[in-house]
Amino acid sequence: MRSIQIQVDQKQRELSEHGTPQFPLEINHDVLDDFDEHAIRCHWHEELEIPVVVQGAVCCQLKDQTFELNAGEGLVINSRVPHSIRNRGSGEPVLLTTIFHPSLLYDSPSSAVYQKLLCPYLNAAELAGLPLPAEGVVRMEEIDAVYEKAPFGYELQIKGLLCTLFFELLSGRREQLASARPVETQALSRLGSLLDLLHERYAEPLSLAQLAAQTGLSREGCCRLFKSMTGKTIFQYLEDYRVTQGVRLLQEEAYSITEVAYLVGFGNPGRFSAAFARRMHCTPSQFRKGLCPSDDAPPCSARNGE
Repeated sequence: MRSIQIQVDQKQRELSEHGTPQFPLEINHDVLDDFDEHAIRCHWHEELEIPVVVQGAVCCQLKDQTFELNAGEGLVINSRVPHSIRNRGSGEPVLLTTIFHPSLLYDSPSSAVYQKLLCPYLNAAELAGLPLPAEGVVRMEEIDAVYEKAPFGYELQIKGLLCTLFFELLSGRREQLASARPVETQALSRLGSLLDLLHERYAEPLSLAQLAAQTGLSREGCCRLFKSMTGKTIFQYLEDYRVTQGVRLLQEEAYSITEVAYLVGFGNPGRFSAAFARRMHCTPSQFRKGLCPSDDAPPCSARNGE
């Protein structure tokens, strides 16, 4: 068996997608010895990550912070925080690792949950890593059980458990959240205008110049604003939104796959299929036939393959 490698770019950003646009979450059962060099090398991603040690002992390095975790302990790793995990004992560590995009907790960047809680948390450098209390570890084990069985409405059940967990984590850190960089009212208004335009005209060709005009900013300023407030580029967000709309149309079965591609704004069916596969882990044709892993069960993790 080949060693597992986390694929990263030149800036050490992980390249793998986690979950789908409809449900941006995945859970991995990681055996540390299966990874290249028997460790998870330094990388980062937009998603939050919660490793819980099931067996053994590990050392988690987050920037200049070191967390030593034993079996039954866990850690919440903030978005965009470089981190690595190594064995610190003689045994074979096993991790229960949950990775999910922060938007699963707040839905829209214009929501009160994002503005009052998640945005300050995501921008608080001192909250790069939060030790998981014992009840939090139990909560993550509950989430894993629900994710594995995937009963009706499991997505809502998991979201509820995560929201409760983060309420408990953040309610005791109000001073740190208050000192984090606040969101300016003007920036929030501009973001709202951008989102409205993207949602209303997602099926049309949209240029960066058009989007920038909506905000009164330069094209570069518009891009920086959107990325800083959502964690995605404008066109990453737009492509995700188009794929989500495509899923809805495919489920209705009123249109061919080619028709769906054009209806949701892709220039050709090939681009639609490629974007769909990146985010849904199957092709539009497989999805329509009920062969997509996200239809009946959580998507397979890229870490579980060779």
